[in-house]
Amino acid sequence: MTFTNDLHSHPDIRTIRDLMQNFPHPWFLAGGWALDVAGGRVYREHEDLDICIYREHMPAILEYFADWQISVAIPGEHRLEPGTRVEDTLPPRYGLHLHRGEEFLEILLTDREGDIIPFRRNTAISMPRSQFERVDAAGLPYVAPEWQLLYKAKEGRAKDEEDFQVHVPMLTEDGRVWLLRALSTHLPGHPWILKLSC
Repeated sequence: MTFTNDLHSHPDIRTIRDLMQNFPHPWFLAGGWALDVAGGRVYREHEDLDICIYREHMPAILEYFADWQISVAIPGEHRLEPGTRVEDTLPPRYGLHLHRGEEFLEILLTDREGDIIPFRRNTAISMPRSQFERVDAAGLPYVAPEWQLLYKAKEGRAKDEEDFQVHVPMLTEDGRVWLLRALSTHLPGHPWILKLSC
């Protein structure tokens, strides 16, 4: 596929818009795509397409994707099991792999407590829903970039370091402060803390 930095003409973005246009509940681009939408262009190639959906809407997911094969990732075991019922996806399970022919989509189930979004890996960290939910000028929904960078901080992959270097300068001041505090709580001593403090 030819790389393009024109975000809204990218095949992945067109695909997810078409796929989710009739889903009756909120959904948000996640992963590296969330960062690129926040930045307004495609900064690097992406291997997959992740979206975030609130866990409370799992019944609607099963109905909406009834003609897809749905599997749930088993945390810590590097394996998948069929995810045909809500009971199959209860915490600590959170990752769904959906296949239909050559199509693939990963759905991340996110918990919500009223208007507060707890961070799954450390519930001492949370974010107001008003900060978590973002929409770009073209109406494309995505998770807050500071939230996505917090998840990437633990991975230690080259692409995560690249995403940090590219996207931190574009954070709002509030977003930068939130990420600094969250990292200090979740991963004290992480090298990004010093960089955010400068």
